[in-house]
Amino acid sequence: MLAAVASAALLAAALGLAACSGAKSGNDASTPAKVLPERIIAAPRSLLSATGPVADGTMWAVAGNSSVGLFKFNSASGKETGSVSVSQAARSVAETPTGVVAVALGTTSSGALDLMHSGGRKAFKTVSLPAPALQVVTASSGTDFYVLTAWPSSASVSIVSSSSGKIVGTVPAPKESVSVAAAPQQGLVYVLQRNGGVDDISIHGGTIESSFSVGDRGESIAVSPDGTRLYVLKGTGTVSNIAVVNAATGGIIKVLPAPSHCVQLVVSQTGQQLYEVVGSPDYGNIQVFGF
Repeated sequence: MLAAVASAALLAAALGLAACSGAKSGNDASTPAKVLPERIIAAPRSLLSATGPVADGTMWAVAGNSSVGLFKFNSASGKETGSVSVSQAARSVAETPTGVVAVALGTTSSGALDLMHSGGRKAFKTVSLPAPALQVVTASSGTDFYVLTAWPSSASVSIVSSSSGKIVGTVPAPKESVSVAAAPQQGLVYVLQRNGGVDDISIHGGTIESSFSVGDRGESIAVSPDGTRLYVLKGTGTVSNIAVVNAATGGIIKVLPAPSHCVQLVVSQTGQQLYEVVGSPDYGNIQVFGF
């Protein structure tokens, strides 16, 4: 299945990079550097979310429109190695370093988190969430999942233990939140809002430690394993770029290109690659950029 979209992925990459935004925004004083991806990983069409590769190169992806599936594939070859049926409400996927995979579910009236082992084919635990899920992520260390959930008038981040399958903490978030990244070594979650605002919020107290703006429309946020840098996807589906931000000061260090229809950012476990997840009804791929 994935091999069939490899050529489309390559074409999409060329077209997407050509459409990168050169507009200045926020406190940024530079334009995106003309950088090409190190490689492109073929992926299903209508890609919604993907994990970074674990030690053996395995990645997971949630994709689909009228029918949604969970796909397992090799990051080096792009070859699909398995698939699992999931709820039509699946929105996002994440995997802990210990091999527990979580699929976040969100309908108009409810949210849940399905937990499964990486070698399994069905959930061993379904965790009810306080609101429909938008995104689930893990941190570079630890075994907890951080799930952004939202109603139209409120949002929060639920911290779910992958071992017990229980909610062990809740962090309030702005109602316009669209993406979350976790840096537990600093005791923080970073929450991106639709207007481009970013809040770093204490995991323990739920207080906002600081706020800044990257400008433009916020889409996705990721944090480096050492917690020093943030990567913020901003713009529109067809014209966007990525702000690289100093996490301590909120200042934009530089701007990177983003392909058309980029929907998510994932940083590798080593912090040396940025995975730009691309999904449209016509194609899907994951573009890998090195630092």
